[in-house]
Amino acid sequence: MQLQRQFSGQLIAIDSNSAIASGGEGRIYPIAQDPSLVAKIYHKPTDEDGDKLTVMFSMPPDAPIAEPGHASIAWPVDLLHTVGGREKIVGFVMPRVKKVMPIHTFYTPKTRREQKPLFSYLYLHRTARNLASAVNALHVRGYVIGDVNESNILVTDTALVTLVDTDSFQVRDPYTGYVYRCPVGKPEFTPPELQGQTFRDIDRAPEHDLFGLAVLIFQLLMEGTHPFSGVYLGSDEPPSMEARIRSGHFPNGTKRIPYRPMPAAPPFDMLPPRLRQMFIRCFEEGHLNPAARPDAKTWVNAIREAEDSLITCSKNTQHKYGNHLSRCPWCDRAKLLKGRDPFPSRQAVNNGLHLQPAKTKRKKPQPTAPVRDTAPRRQFSSTGLPRQLGQYAVPLLPMPMSSRSRTPAARAPVGKLERIVRDAGWGGVWGTLCLAAAAGVFSAVAEGGGAILGAIFVGSIWGSFFGMIWGIFTLPPNQIWRKWGGVLVGTLWGAFFLAAIGGAVFGVMSENPAIGQGILSGAGVGMVWGFVWAVCKPPLAMPVGRTWGRRGAYLGAVWGAFAGTVAGILLGAGLVVWQQYSGQMRPVNEFASLLLAVAIVAAGVGAVGGVVSGSLLGVCGFSPKLPVSFQPSGLRGGTLGAIWGSFLGTFAGAVLGAGVSAMFPALGAGVPMQFAPVAGAIVGAGLGAIWGVVSGAVWGALGKW
Repeated sequence: MQLQRQFSGQLIAIDSNSAIASGGEGRIYPIAQDPSLVAKIYHKPTDEDGDKLTVMFSMPPDAPIAEPGHASIAWPVDLLHTVGGREKIVGFVMPRVKKVMPIHTFYTPKTRREQKPLFSYLYLHRTARNLASAVNALHVRGYVIGDVNESNILVTDTALVTLVDTDSFQVRDPYTGYVYRCPVGKPEFTPPELQGQTFRDIDRAPEHDLFGLAVLIFQLLMEGTHPFSGVYLGSDEPPSMEARIRSGHFPNGTKRIPYRPMPAAPPFDMLPPRLRQMFIRCFEEGHLNPAARPDAKTWVNAIREAEDSLITCSKNTQHKYGNHLSRCPWCDRAKLLKGRDPFPSRQAVNNGLHLQPAKTKRKKPQPTAPVRDTAPRRQFSSTGLPRQLGQYAVPLLPMPMSSRSRTPAARAPVGKLERIVRDAGWGGVWGTLCLAAAAGVFSAVAEGGGAILGAIFVGSIWGSFFGMIWGIFTLPPNQIWRKWGGVLVGTLWGAFFLAAIGGAVFGVMSENPAIGQGILSGAGVGMVWGFVWAVCKPPLAMPVGRTWGRRGAYLGAVWGAFAGTVAGILLGAGLVVWQQYSGQMRPVNEFASLLLAVAIVAAGVGAVGGVVSGSLLGVCGFSPKLPVSFQPSGLRGGTLGAIWGSFLGTFAGAVLGAGVSAMFPALGAGVPMQFAPVAGAIVGAGLGAIWGVVSGAVWGALGKW
């Protein structure tokens, strides 16, 4: 079967007989064109699946671990739709994870000893920490896992974690508020307030995930023991695990309950005091107050602290335990388990002794038979370490929230306030350049600035040369058309910069205060634009097909603002140009002023009318899809930026124009005072829409999302 990637446009062929895995919702297939990716194809794809995937694709969580070739969260990197006829999303593309096993392989003593015998207690701490960091990355972005369980968490030999089955997460559409729920859950990891509930009817919260996260961390650090498992002290039939969770019967807690800890479980005081207190907060205090449960970031910090306090046993370097203990608990536990060491030494693993059965009482101990070179032994190197582990080095890079990031890939992502300040600053620079360039072009045309025209010509030559060099040295040989595109873009940028420089220099030399005031006004408008652009992100989460209702109204308003702006400019400017060349010849200055004024007013009327009519049509389903692409740039980014920029500019300009006209009615010469805000809103909407189209196109082409 042949499918197409929604945003890259690449056609991929799926061999229906090559499925890697299969589940209730769909199958996973390899992608021949890129072995690092796989495709998940749904058995019965629905429109809601496509909308949910679109939201997920447009707003991925930040990667909590910057490890090359590793994905902490198997998030959709592109969507897949059918080819020909009606486009329908049938699946998605995600990173392929290799050399991983389910997390229960590592926290269950038997399977760990058999399959990953050198996965020490330090590794278990690191796994718990990486798991918490991945959950935190999702919660920061507003996602809820919902179905937290041991099957959807994969771990590598170096304690790196990958969360899979991400398309079952609970997702909230930020533009409409619609919640795509997670309809499933496993009782052992479900918080008490949701036990017995129908998940399809419930909007879940991060506090619900935090219960399951705490259960998994407990199992990682307590040899696979479930926190609510224990010996029942009553005389009747022992309650089920669901009933114990619902009742909040935590055997290691502070309350008196009819249970005591499992005799084969590690003692609770083996954990550091802070971790013990956090488990009590989650399972006891959080029983009636879910908000009391520690969040994922708190778990990360606490586990890091516990990991730093681990010390090494003098008898077995694989034994790591907290420095608050007076003796090694793993040595004692190995004796309790009759020689089955939870963390066997490297020498024992090298000799295959970790696979020996438990010792039994014998009258005379028998000598150990020589160990042959069996298959389990051949998987280890001469050092006794698994080949994938090698000489173990701490694999976890600091999370984005950490202040100790050492590499650019691991640095904290730009915060919202920092992004707003940054974009407002760049907007001011952009506004200054735009108004200076406009002044330069106007001076060259209206006042005969030959020097400025010469500067613009030189800038075009310089920019085209730079664009050509850029295309030759940065693009593949077969993309000649992009190289010529680089020449064109370079020419435009060169002309723009030299026009701006020429306009500023001309204003200083001619001592023209109007040019200086215009440049300052441009800086102010640009800062406002940068602020609006940073606060209001483009609607990349909009559906890929036609829609209706609230979504349709929103999408129709976006398209209406753009269509109305373009139509208004073309009609208004076209009327003035037609009058100019149909006999009503005006001087150049008067013609330019009239053309600009009519274009602004027409753009304002068209933009406002487009927003209203587009939203009304969108309710009925007449709202076309947006050319969305995550972090787009180039032509697609410029197109989307122009569409979104006109929408933002219309609203920002209308609000500013109405406010300024209301405070200073004298600015609206010839307009009655009671209509000044309306006139100001129309003029402001026109200016904002035009500014938004131009600036948004540039912002989008440069990939500034």
